[in-house]
Amino acid sequence: MNTRSLPQIVALTFGAIYLLVGILGLIPFFGGSYTQTSNDLLGFVPINLLHNIVHLVIGVAGLAAASSMSRSRLFAQVFGSVLLLVGLLGIVTSNPLSLIPIGGLDIAIHLLTGAVLAYVGFASPVAVRRAA
Repeated sequence: MNTRSLPQIVALTFGAIYLLVGILGLIPFFGGSYTQTSNDLLGFVPINLLHNIVHLVIGVAGLAAASSMSRSRLFAQVFGSVLLLVGLLGIVTSNPLSLIPIGGLDIAIHLLTGAVLAYVGFASPVAVRRAA
């Protein structure tokens, strides 16, 4: 019987999404950039090579963390906190240290994903969901 906790489901879901965004961010057809020059992914979100690498790291970490509940909670706590901080930083500056563009729609995305991950990591009840 396959059972997954909420933190595992969230780590798997966010890991897959961030990995996909990281891959799309490297493909120029989708507005991606494999250089440090800032481009708008799908015409909405500013990205560059370093930003894509960060997305890939979050994605791989989420997929790896999904194998256990404790690792999933830790993933959600760490990346939830980091994404909340990045979202708040994006309100103040759109390109900190001229390394990673985090302005525009990216602010809302980081705040929303950070809030969901932080909730799951710190406050969510630990329940196991059974697959039917």
